[in-house]
Amino acid sequence: MKIRCAICGRVTLFPAVMLGAEPVGPTCARRFGLLKLKGRSGSRITSGLRRARRPDPQTLDLFMEAA
Repeated sequence: MKIRCAICGRVTLFPAVMLGAEPVGPTCARRFGLLKLKGRSGSRITSGLRRARRPDPQTLDLFMEAA
């Protein structure tokens, strides 16, 4: 007997969530909001929040303004 997802009917080797006595696969559980989405570590994509950079007093500017 194969374990099948209660939502889509696909064969599920490792059910992620149990709805009562019915197993739900990991893809359907993510799609229906039953599992948290994994945040990618080390991703270059960030939120719109950026920190303002503080100038380092020990370094000189690369391009000094011509006075």
